[in-house]
Amino acid sequence: MAELLFEIGTEELPSWYVARGEVGLNDLLSSRLAAAELAPESVRVYATPRRLAAWVRGLPESTPRRVEERRGPPANVAFTSEGGLTKAASAFAAKNGVAASDLVRLDDDRGSYVYANVPVGGELAAELLPELLAGVVRDLPAPRKMRWGDEPTPFIRPIAWLVALLDGRVLDVEVAGVRAGGRSRGHRFLAPGEFEVGGGAEYEGELARRFVVADRAKRRAATWQAVRSAAGDAGVTADEAPALLDEVTDLVESPFAILGRFGDEFLELPEEVLATVMIKHQRFFPTRAAGGAFAPAFVGVANTHVADEGVVRSGYEQVLAGRLYDARFFWRSDRRKSLSQHAWGLSGIAFQKELGSMADKAARVGVAARLLMDALGIEGAEAEAAKQALPVFRSDLATEMVFEFPELEGVMARAYALAEGLPAATAEALYGGVRPKTHEDGVPTTPAGAVLSVADKVDKLVGFFALGKRPSGSADPFALRRDGLAVVRVLAERGWPLPVATVVEAAAAAYADGPVSVTTEVQDAVVEFLWDRAASLLTDRGASVPVVRAAVLGSVTVVGAARRALLLEALLQREEMPDLLALYKRAANLSRSEALPEPVGSSAQPVAPGQGVKPELFQEEAEPRLLAALPAALAGAQALLGAAKAQLPGWDIRDAAPVRLSGLEGAMQAVVSLKAPLDDFLDSVHVLSDDLDVRRNRLTLLGEVVRILRQLGSLEQLAVG
Repeated sequence: MAELLFEIGTEELPSWYVARGEVGLNDLLSSRLAAAELAPESVRVYATPRRLAAWVRGLPESTPRRVEERRGPPANVAFTSEGGLTKAASAFAAKNGVAASDLVRLDDDRGSYVYANVPVGGELAAELLPELLAGVVRDLPAPRKMRWGDEPTPFIRPIAWLVALLDGRVLDVEVAGVRAGGRSRGHRFLAPGEFEVGGGAEYEGELARRFVVADRAKRRAATWQAVRSAAGDAGVTADEAPALLDEVTDLVESPFAILGRFGDEFLELPEEVLATVMIKHQRFFPTRAAGGAFAPAFVGVANTHVADEGVVRSGYEQVLAGRLYDARFFWRSDRRKSLSQHAWGLSGIAFQKELGSMADKAARVGVAARLLMDALGIEGAEAEAAKQALPVFRSDLATEMVFEFPELEGVMARAYALAEGLPAATAEALYGGVRPKTHEDGVPTTPAGAVLSVADKVDKLVGFFALGKRPSGSADPFALRRDGLAVVRVLAERGWPLPVATVVEAAAAAYADGPVSVTTEVQDAVVEFLWDRAASLLTDRGASVPVVRAAVLGSVTVVGAARRALLLEALLQREEMPDLLALYKRAANLSRSEALPEPVGSSAQPVAPGQGVKPELFQEEAEPRLLAALPAALAGAQALLGAAKAQLPGWDIRDAAPVRLSGLEGAMQAVVSLKAPLDDFLDSVHVLSDDLDVRRNRLTLLGEVVRILRQLGSLEQLAVG
């Protein structure tokens, strides 16, 4: 077995790509080696801002040898009438590198053909790897590649050097104008010179001696340890910020933490503002004092060590002080106006040229939100909080703070509302109304905030769909999929018994006076779009596509679909379910196969099992047995739905269900007990009797079976055959 070390040295990679490049190199190199029949025992990948590398162990020295049986021309074409070989046979032998005399004739069910036994494999890894590794460099996935100089091969950043060693010997790899060697480079500032690489086993240690922590996980741990130590030495605690830690890890090859301070006067700013300025804009870790409040200190991480840390610290402090000074100015300036006054400025902020200004949008959201609250029966304090929030909803968009720091929208609405003395519930509704902004964001925590969030996002969906600006393929320039995901997450987390169609109708009603026409077709398209988003979330959580389809098509509410998906997964563990599903499908097909005229005096679909079925028309023993089994099956289905509702009143379907459904055995047994009488009925009863009254009665009985089981979902999606 051989060992390979492969390193791609580059100019500084974007921090967002380092982790992606690590995964991409591992996956691509592993798949290419496997495809070349050189699958190794292990691949270890390293990633820093200046390099992506792989240490491959247990690499076969050559591809496996084997004999392939290759079929040639038919025997009547390969042999002459005298039994000699034709030109076709000779050409086939030459093409496969075997002597014509070694061809054999075999007869099988396909006929009589000549075959060649061709030895293949045995190619040396040293001969295959140069082109394979060059292909890995060319094909390494990256969203935005660049070209440099006259080099036509694109890469995420210019390639500075390559290392390709097979058992210590340099491989002849050349790509992107760079020829591989056996020399790597250390830290750009602390050990910039080249050095000979001994091999994969020594690679990480040799880099560490040159101030490069090649292993990304170790570098992340070292970065956090350095940050904690710097903060601890000053008597404060560094704030945990995983996303910032990931970013900083991928900005440095060796972390050097430096603690800095800022003036106490800036602590008047809301914590979210301080955190945003430090984390988002300066990549500094905030710190907290012993009581948990923000401390006037921060920790920055440098990529190099300097003799006088005071110079770096002073630079950090100066640039942060400037940003905080601006933020404090905005904070004070914005508070000279009330949120109601800021709301006047929404008329000057465009939402979309054909859909009006943000003031127009806010007015539509108000209409939709009131309709949703009426539909949900939201009253009392939550209704009052929403009504107080509506006139100033999104008003912080007109503030200087949000203009400078757009990511603080909602955060500043809450802060300004509290500062001017509005109730905390109203402030929280303003904050929750713009969440979730991303898939990682949490959903609103109050009913008022949830109503505003849903109304706001569905207003956007309805408007853009009416304009024909729907997502297409991978293109979604207006982030409508993100908004759709947010809507279904909020609906599910609140556990609202609110049909998706009702939500869309409320938003559409707000467009009654323009500026666009929201047709029934547009509303249907938005409803379907939202259900697609719900289905994608449920599938992401591990539910199978058929289960999700059955749950979605059998539900009108998002939370109902989520519960049904869990129930169906549990039911499918029962050994009786495949047979019951097949019988259900037959019953469903039969019950809708005949469009018979409705009898005089017929009413709407009955609620109690068996209503509409006439026992006096029964002619077979299986008919009353099936009718008698319906109440237990209905009770079982309703018990399952009731248990799911009680145990899971609502949850964010981005995440796994917070509890595992339990206590379902009795109800599931009641449902699957329908299998035997239904099987007997379908096996022994001629459903489509010539007597129309008997036929209708039997179809009605099957329709009752379908109605009961369909409460658990559109089971046709699960049935096989």
